[in-house]
Amino acid sequence: MVTVLKSDARELARDYLQKHGIKQRFVAEKMGISEPTLSGRLNGRSKFDADFAIAFSKTLGISPDIFLK
Repeated sequence: MVTVLKSDARELARDYLQKHGIKQRFVAEKMGISEPTLSGRLNGRSKFDADFAIAFSKTLGISPDIFLK
């Protein structure tokens, strides 16, 4: 199976939020998911896949290229 995500995509997402002072609660609300769901994806308890990376990027108004190979 071919993966399109960088191996550190979830860390990049976490770092982006931290560097920009963006709360997980804010992102989760904008994405229409719970904060524990977002936290699970960012911390490796749930799947962080390409579809999620794209949705995450759209929510923040950034290019998904930072997560994709």
